[in-house]
Amino acid sequence: MLRAAAVVAVSVGLAAAGVAVAGCSGGGTASSGSAPCSILAELAQTGQTVAAANVSDPDEFDKALRVAAVQYVSTAQRLREAVPEHLRPQVTLMIGAAERHNFDGASAARAKIDAYASANCKT
Repeated sequence: MLRAAAVVAVSVGLAAAGVAVAGCSGGGTASSGSAPCSILAELAQTGQTVAAANVSDPDEFDKALRVAAVQYVSTAQRLREAVPEHLRPQVTLMIGAAERHNFDGASAARAKIDAYASANCKT
């Protein structure tokens, strides 16, 4: 039961960064292929990988979580360089939270990034 709850929390935490991108249409100037937008889409893919992990196999799930967290942090580090300077502290907070597997914290740190994606990323 705890593993199922964990997969939901992790999947939501890792994928939510890309949800704003996936739901965007119009209203912005950047295409989904622009650097920040495409990197945000990669973050969403990381969450989908964890969501597909086998929660009935604790070792397999833990491995998927570890790999996804490392990938998420690596991708977020690239995002930090791609977003406007005023968003970089938020990405740094998001990275720190993800490194600690604090996905609620990562999600909270992402609010301004999600707003940027909604305004600037088209699908």
